[in-house]
Amino acid sequence: MTSRAVLAVGTAGGLGALAVCGLAALGSVPASTVGADSWSGWTGKVDTSAVSDRAAMTPDDAVAVALLSRSAKAASTVAYAGRAVTSTPGGTTTSTEITHLPGRGTLTLELDSSEAQARFTPAGASGSFADDGRPLSLLRDNYRVLREADLDATVAGRPAEAVVAIDADGTPDARFWLDQATGLLLRKELLDAQGAVRSRVGFESLTLGVPPALVVPPGSQDPWTEKLASGALATARTQGCECPESLPGGLELLEARRAPAGAVSTMPVVHQLFSDGVATVSLFSIAGSLSSADTDGLVARGFRRLQLGDHYAWVRGGTSSMPTVTVVWACKDSVLTLVTDDAEDPLATAARVLAALPPVPDPGDTAIWARIARGWHRLTGGSP
Repeated sequence: MTSRAVLAVGTAGGLGALAVCGLAALGSVPASTVGADSWSGWTGKVDTSAVSDRAAMTPDDAVAVALLSRSAKAASTVAYAGRAVTSTPGGTTTSTEITHLPGRGTLTLELDSSEAQARFTPAGASGSFADDGRPLSLLRDNYRVLREADLDATVAGRPAEAVVAIDADGTPDARFWLDQATGLLLRKELLDAQGAVRSRVGFESLTLGVPPALVVPPGSQDPWTEKLASGALATARTQGCECPESLPGGLELLEARRAPAGAVSTMPVVHQLFSDGVATVSLFSIAGSLSSADTDGLVARGFRRLQLGDHYAWVRGGTSSMPTVTVVWACKDSVLTLVTDDAEDPLATAARVLAALPPVPDPGDTAIWARIARGWHRLTGGSP
């Protein structure tokens, strides 16, 4: 199964611009619907009596909700082209050219990639904020959203209004800058527990409208052409793919697509996109198992076999030079590949997913076999 497993890893690695593409799906309605003219901004103070009880926390700021609701409609109405830059504290930066075509999809070209090939993503699959606005409801389910006028800034030469997402402990987890004129998301920052920026993605330049004489380059069409509804996901499960409805940690399914056999592999590959409103996780499923040739190929590509929680998996990334984390493991009759570049603790996120979708036991999983041995001794007093 060498070609199948390696392909799943390679495909996942091709989504390094996932966070950037999240910029493509926030949007615009007339500013008059917001009613924020007199808003002076959040003070930055947290109610200490409320942070220990999520139900008692200060409600979402209605202005922030209105601004995000306004933005969630942009992908269906606003065409634009621009250059977005992703950066991390380790000094890693990635520049991506983005052209967004409402109702059709998003064309991206990662300028820093050695491949430098344009990719076209269908409408509805452009990143952490899907076109139907569902991630906005997830954001409100998992975070408190507040308007913070003191953070308002100019991004890509355009005035932008700031909104923050606060977690259940009262800690800011993310900040968003929305274009004052259109509502488009111009910049997104993810924060660590100490409030420091752990990743930033934002437009360096932006032009509204479709570029003249735009041509989608040959070969750039996205292979994930088949959108999977619940029934199709159920069928995929009977064909050897796990295809969960959700993942631990409040990660809800935004969209599922399948690349048919022959598009990126000799077998169909399912790509599911999950989010909690801030972090985004991709999960790739392909029927089969990991052979020794597959694992040799993973090692050659820089993967290490690591213990995450109670389970082992093949892991690459999570460093300043390679912030995107990719995790590969065999689960029942599938090979699963998890990819995330914006979870606060990607390995902890992966550990939770592994616990929910446990790997097939392997003799190298010393923790598992140690537990089996201890249980056997307790039952029989002998050796297994």
